[in-house]
Amino acid sequence: MSKKILLAGMFSVAVLAVVLYRVFTNNPDQFVGPVMVPLYESTDDISLRGLHATDDTVVVVGGNRGVFGFSLDAGIHWIFSQLPDAPESQFRSVWAHNDHTFLAVSAGAPSYVYYSEDRGQSWLRTFEDTAQATFLDGIAFVNDSIGFIYGDPVDGKFKLLRTGDGGRSWTEIEGPEAIDGEASFAASGSAIAIGNNIMSIVTGGTVSRLHVTMDLRDGLGWSASPIELAQGLPSQGAFAHYWDKEKLYIVGGDYMEEENTFGTALVADLMTGQDDTETMEKLASLPYTSDVSGDGEHLYFTGTTGVRYLDSALHVMDTTAMHALVNSGKYVFASGPKGRIGRIFKGTIAELNDLVDRIETARK
Repeated sequence: MSKKILLAGMFSVAVLAVVLYRVFTNNPDQFVGPVMVPLYESTDDISLRGLHATDDTVVVVGGNRGVFGFSLDAGIHWIFSQLPDAPESQFRSVWAHNDHTFLAVSAGAPSYVYYSEDRGQSWLRTFEDTAQATFLDGIAFVNDSIGFIYGDPVDGKFKLLRTGDGGRSWTEIEGPEAIDGEASFAASGSAIAIGNNIMSIVTGGTVSRLHVTMDLRDGLGWSASPIELAQGLPSQGAFAHYWDKEKLYIVGGDYMEEENTFGTALVADLMTGQDDTETMEKLASLPYTSDVSGDGEHLYFTGTTGVRYLDSALHVMDTTAMHALVNSGKYVFASGPKGRIGRIFKGTIAELNDLVDRIETARK
């Protein structure tokens, strides 16, 4: 059984220093956004890098100290637990198939994959690897059955696991070949992605590359191409990517120099086969970025310096550090340090005030 974390205990709700975006106006139909609305924050040093959302209602998060949390109402109410026998695990990759079937992947050694079919009431350990060289970086599912987990290179190849039963069991398969010193990052769990019938992995370290395969059934037949992002040092490279229709957004930089804007973004256009230089010019001021996502209208970028959004230009939306972003279809969620969880809002002032009312009621 999972150990439930009471609000008065390890995962207590903090009185947020940030002011919720309640707006008073004579025009409640006025449109506002995008703005980051805080949903949750902890008084404890819990870092939430694992993040996934589905069905516009189910959101799951994973953190250090074996913490896993979920919401079934788009982030208004939350339930957190500490997985059994995993107090030291860092769940940097998580997944929700639906409102009751969840997966949690621990990043460092020992590496575990946990599976639950009862909303985290009980967990089955479906994979384990105690080798010190193993470091799992991300998870992605093609459908409810076929999914993949990848990790840093072992013996010259990126570690790659496959499931054909939704995560109840995993088989190790041959992963992409790695150059000496090439690695990947689990800063947000978004260094692996699926889009346009392609599964892709981005890397960094001595070299930054994009690895792709069109074999979404077996995960074989990988090819690689160089990425013109910061690279050459263990702290540099591509940290995350996001497929937005025919365009691929790759972000990263150097996490040791978070303000540095050199080599932090690349945008490739599948229709032309060329880099989208116009969009890349708009992103010239982007600092180190750990994740990227979108909602069909705006692109969002996050890192230790805050959250930004892109329309005709790049804007700073919030200066609060966040690690990960995810799009549920209707919403974009964010998670980060101090157990911080937020949701990007766009809509009328009346809708914003209603959201704030529901969040404040949930905290009482």
